Amino acid sequence: MKKALLGALLAMATMVAQASSTTDVESSAVVSGTIVLAKDGTVQTAVIDDGAKYGQPIADLVRKAALQWRFQPVLRDGEPVLAKSSMHVRVVLRKMPDGNYDARIKGATFGDSNTDSTDTLRDTEGRKKIPPQYPQAAVRGRVQGTVYLALRVDRSGRVVEAVAEQVNLSNTGPDRVVRQYREILAEAALKAARQWSFAIPTTGPLARQDSWTAHVPVNYNLNALGAPKPDRTWVSYIPGPYTPAPWVDKPDMNAADALADDAVRTDGAGPTLLSPLNHG
Repeated sequence: MKKALLGALLAMATMVAQASSTTDVESSAVVSGTIVLAKDGTVQTAVIDDGAKYGQPIADLVRKAALQWRFQPVLRDGEPVLAKSSMHVRVVLRKMPDGNYDARIKGATFGDSNTDSTDTLRDTEGRKKIPPQYPQAAVRGRVQGTVYLALRVDRSGRVVEAVAEQVNLSNTGPDRVVRQYREILAEAALKAARQWSFAIPTTGPLARQDSWTAHVPVNYNLNALGAPKPDRTWVSYIPGPYTPAPWVDKPDMNAADALADDAVRTDGAGPTLLSPLNHG
């Protein structure tokens, strides 16, 4: 690594992203909850998990938007049925010129694999034993961020293709340095992910597929030894560019980073949203 680049990487350590100084910075939270769909695909009820954690205005924003959504009806044996699904909604705050904040829903995902359901991809003990390593260059630079991975899983449960769809950094600096750190974090996450395996779907409509796509977030957060886990409800970061997985027919850039921490989401699982996320 050239001395000039090394110096820039180390200098970046002190440049923590601040919304007042960098227009690209987002502050956001992934709001989790549950929706119940009527037989016609409209949302019958929407419940936010621990709404006070996000702030009641944000919880109300998501709940009111959810009640206007319309999904493809969920079928069982060819007949529409009532259906319940988890939801993870990324809400973004941006500071306006007048000093107030604008809140909007950026993306959402529905249904996940953090259950014992055999209809989706599921974690295995083997995967948990291969955690991504924190790159030493990022540790030295005090760089933090989240890598959002897309993984193609074959019928043996192995990861056969992997791509970092997006890398959001909690630090800012010169463009070249930011790109370098995104690559450093992404490659560390991909190195582990290429060794992972999952339990494949054995029931439901996804069980017949030849392969599946899993979306997994990998968080890189520095924490003092023995210190409590930091509150990650609201996080400020520089959103990275979106790179679609080449094997996915209809990639959704707005859903790429709308994942709860430690979640595994299987493409095709959960209800299909037909209406816009934001109304009005």
